[in-house]
Amino acid sequence: MATDNRLAKLKVGSREYTEFSRLLVNTIQEYAIFLLDPDGRIATWNPGAQKLKGYSPDEIIGKHFSVFYPTQDIAAGKPAWELVEARKNGHVEDEGWRIRKDGSRFWANVVITALFDDEGVLVGFAKVTRDLSDRKKRDEQLHRANQMLKRQSMELQKLNKSKDEFISLASHQLRTPASGVKQFLGLVLQGYAGELTGLQREYLTRAYESNDREIELINDLLRVAQVDAGKVILKKEKRDVGKLIADVVNEQEERITVKRQMVVFDIPKKPVVAHVDTARFRMVLENILDNASKYTHDDGTISISVWHDENDVSVAIADTGVGIDDSAFSKLFKKFSRIPNELSEEVGGSGLGLYWAYRIIELHGGTIAVDSLPGKGTTFTIKVPKESQDA
Repeated sequence: MATDNRLAKLKVGSREYTEFSRLLVNTIQEYAIFLLDPDGRIATWNPGAQKLKGYSPDEIIGKHFSVFYPTQDIAAGKPAWELVEARKNGHVEDEGWRIRKDGSRFWANVVITALFDDEGVLVGFAKVTRDLSDRKKRDEQLHRANQMLKRQSMELQKLNKSKDEFISLASHQLRTPASGVKQFLGLVLQGYAGELTGLQREYLTRAYESNDREIELINDLLRVAQVDAGKVILKKEKRDVGKLIADVVNEQEERITVKRQMVVFDIPKKPVVAHVDTARFRMVLENILDNASKYTHDDGTISISVWHDENDVSVAIADTGVGIDDSAFSKLFKKFSRIPNELSEEVGGSGLGLYWAYRIIELHGGTIAVDSLPGKGTTFTIKVPKESQDA
């Protein structure tokens, strides 16, 4: 369908084109659009310029455009520099403060374009100015907010560091007397202070067990404080993961036997070797196996599987215990987080073990994943690299 596209028919230099250009410039009021002569004096003035800068055409035409610049910019030669750059490069773009007739400032985006005739002689400049004061205000507000957040973040980091140092110091100071109490209670229970009555032995045994739990909590706090402070340096070596698991199970055999739980192994006969910090990796296995036993009822089953691929070794410890609801997964590896279930009160604990285990495996360049169904059981899968990930 044909259309009357009069704009397409306009030719540069024609009276119609000139009229259209004048109409365009005079209609736009969001931009100051005007011409400068080769020396920078104002030659035209559109309604947008009057609205933005406050001058009428009679007041401003013929004056040098530097009248819009702050004193320090004029002293630095900025207006003259902009004309030189526009002439040399064809145009120049700048952002900065500009001054209105009433002396108020606004943040402006300015584009100055050099105009040449057909013979290449400079005939003047076209200048377009936009008021970006609102954007500048938002940017400054955002900058202030970011600075405040940085300060708050630094303060929080200092507080967190102080907290970690306090926990570490307090734990060190608590562990020494607690270990002394354990030693002397052990001596009394072994009969070194004379025969005990049944009631005395019962009370001392309770005290010994409570003290043991206190030492375990102190050790957890120390381990977490060290890993959070970045003081844990892994000493890796190649170890047979299957043998480490067998040692851990043997160590916990008495506790597992008391609960009449069965341990099922699926471990390759050939050694499966990973590059790990033996002591800490073993403690991770101990932690997860201990949890599997604690959160599984008597006569339950714990299954331990080991496999590997080209790059990684994986260990899965699965139980037939109380399980974990999906909604609790996000809390599982957080500090001081304990998931409530039918055995949690009986089991107790600090809520630090899994957090520490997660961080240690993370330092190895590995992962811990969990899969669980309430009432059916839980599987923790540890994956660590076969080779060292250290740079």
